[in-house]
Amino acid sequence: MIDPTPFIMLFVVMDPVGVLPYFQSALQRVEPGERPKVLRLALLAALVMLVTFTLLGDALFKVLGVTVDDFRVAAGIILLVYAVASLFEVQIGAARDVGSVAIFPLATPLLAGPGAVSAVIYIKYTYDTATALLSIVLNIGVVYPILASSTLLLRVLGRHGALLVDKFMSLVMAGFAVSIIREGLA
Repeated sequence: MIDPTPFIMLFVVMDPVGVLPYFQSALQRVEPGERPKVLRLALLAALVMLVTFTLLGDALFKVLGVTVDDFRVAAGIILLVYAVASLFEVQIGAARDVGSVAIFPLATPLLAGPGAVSAVIYIKYTYDTATALLSIVLNIGVVYPILASSTLLLRVLGRHGALLVDKFMSLVMAGFAVSIIREGLA
C-alpha cells in the first residue's frame, strides 16, 4: 500500500481551497475567455517550479548560501508589494497579461511558494525523489478542479461583489505576506 502522507502534506501546504479567493481576485484582471488559460499556465508553472526544486532546489540553495527561510522572507516581501499595489490599484512593471497573472501571484508564491518548496524537498529526503514527484503531479491534478470551479463563484458575486472580494483579499494577502516574512525571520 502506498503511504498517502506525502500527498496529504503537500496538499495541505499548497492549500488550494485557501488559494481559491486569491485566484478569483487575480482573475478579475483577466478577460473571461482567458481565465482557463491562466489556470492551465499557473498550474503548469507551479508543476515546473516544484519539480525543478525537487530535483535541484536544495543544491542550488546550498551553492548560493540561501536558506528556505531566506526564500520565505523574499516571497513574503514580493507578495506584500503585490497586495499593496492591488489595494491602491497601482500597476507594477509590465502590463498584466495572462502570463504575468498566472506566474505571479498564482503559480508562485501561492501554489509553489516557500512552503511547497520546503515540503517537496522534505518529501524527497524523507521518502524518495519518485514519491516527491508523484505527490506533485497528483496534487496538481486535484488543485485543477478546485480552482476551475472559481468562475461559478465569480458569476454569483457580480461586478461589485468581485471588486469587494478583490480589495478584501488584497488586505488578507498583505497579512499573509507579513506572516510569511515573520516565519522566515523566526
